[in-house]
Amino acid sequence: MEKLVPKLRFPEFDGNWERNQLGKVTEINPKNGILPDNFIYIDLESVNNGILEKENYISKETAPSRAQRILKKDDILYQTVRPYQKNNLYFDKGTGNYIASTGYAQLRTKKSSKFLYQFLHTDKFVSRVLLRCTGTSYPSINSSDLSEIQISLPKPEEQQKIASFLTSVDERLTLLAQQKEKLELYKKGVMQQIFSQKLRFKDENGNNYPDWEEKKIKEIFEVTRGYVLSVGKMKQVSDEKNIYPVYSSQTKNFGLTGYYHEYLYENSLTWTTDGANAGDVNFRRGKFYCTNVCGVLISKEGFANEFTAAILNSVTKRYVSYVGNPKLMNNTMAEIKIKFPCLEEQQKIASFLSAIDVQIEGVSKKIAQTQLFKKGLLQQMFV
Repeated sequence: MEKLVPKLRFPEFDGNWERNQLGKVTEINPKNGILPDNFIYIDLESVNNGILEKENYISKETAPSRAQRILKKDDILYQTVRPYQKNNLYFDKGTGNYIASTGYAQLRTKKSSKFLYQFLHTDKFVSRVLLRCTGTSYPSINSSDLSEIQISLPKPEEQQKIASFLTSVDERLTLLAQQKEKLELYKKGVMQQIFSQKLRFKDENGNNYPDWEEKKIKEIFEVTRGYVLSVGKMKQVSDEKNIYPVYSSQTKNFGLTGYYHEYLYENSLTWTTDGANAGDVNFRRGKFYCTNVCGVLISKEGFANEFTAAILNSVTKRYVSYVGNPKLMNNTMAEIKIKFPCLEEQQKIASFLSAIDVQIEGVSKKIAQTQLFKKGLLQQMFV
């Protein structure tokens, strides 16, 4: 007989977990009554990392045909469409005014629904779901196949303890996400005040800096671009030889694609010239390499800094050509006009914004560490 025992367990529990089909321990897509005249509709874009971010209040007359799942407290919404299977919702609100899309499977159980919710996020369960997904454009799993997936359950007391522990980890992740959002909103508000010059810095003697001057980018920077570099020539992790970061047009990880043994530029601005992210500007501190889908702004005087990147990001999207593949080419960037403060005030602004970025990055690292911690728990605390 197969032993169903997790690697990591609270010491007061022992014995095998019991294996059963999901459909036998929970009701999947329970029969619904009549939709209320007005309700909050939860679609596949409403949930992010287990948090209900969007509450769309609509009427029955204007509701899409997918609005069918009438929710009760402690229901679980499991997103059946790839690649959403880890972006689910534990519904802890009242009954009657929330309706979910049929893009979710609605799970209802009299047992520990919070335990089941955590179980649905384990890699083993998700892999079993993915194997059963069908379709080409939007592969998904149907309720019948979902109900047949095997899951393992301990006794109710152990379920509750595991669920309580993991819920506390989720609560910490939520608090960290809220903290990060507040810092980002604060930075956005400060930047708007700086760009409108409602917020000005003073010199060391308490005097105002000179008025900002409008100049073209080409009057301040040397405008150039990166070079082609195949992924195969990069290293995904830096080593003794490949120490220089390589940046591309992607937004993940601030455009960091890998590491290389040569560099092209130092302390410069890059922007994405082609594709969906055309116009995104970043300050690249230190020596770096960038690919051919990056334009580069070089300034020996130090005008390439966090502030200039931020003020450019506030205007560049207006100059992107959306005819076919979005583009913001070098000749267009060179002609963009923006108002520049003097270099000394720029540096003060850049230092101020960098201090906020350090706080945001600190919270982001805590989020990543906590997510990694939880992933390890999910792998070891479930069978």
